[in-house]
Amino acid sequence: MRHPFERLPQIGSLVTGVTTLLDVITAIAPQIADSPHIHAMWLEGSWATGENNGDSDIDVWIDVDEGTFDLCIEVFRRALETVREVDWERSRGVYSLNPRLQKQTFHLAGFPQPQCIELDLQEHSRGFVFSRDEHVIMAIFDKSNTIIWDR
Repeated sequence: MRHPFERLPQIGSLVTGVTTLLDVITAIAPQIADSPHIHAMWLEGSWATGENNGDSDIDVWIDVDEGTFDLCIEVFRRALETVREVDWERSRGVYSLNPRLQKQTFHLAGFPQPQCIELDLQEHSRGFVFSRDEHVIMAIFDKSNTIIWDR
């Protein structure tokens, strides 16, 4: 497996060698980490547990400054477009007010329809603590010690 910040080769404006959704996230991680409004990025779900298959979406979480959901979605979208064309996206909008959470779904050209990127955003003030008994995540980066485990 590649290191999350390993840069993939590029031809023109698109990254080459991207064949899985994890490759996509690996490729865009440095750009996402460069945003001063994004503190951490991690995976949950089947890609984090290693149980993904050809129909699996990828569940990406980012921890962002309060009030920056739209800005951070745009950062994420622009990073995706350096890898592949975004052929459709859908917003669920803010689906929780306390804590504030928002979801945006992206599909990239060339990937099977079930293989979407499910982006969840949480405001930094959420202060979520992961339980070792209940959660499996794959940390991509954590600039602000946001990913906290119990015990």
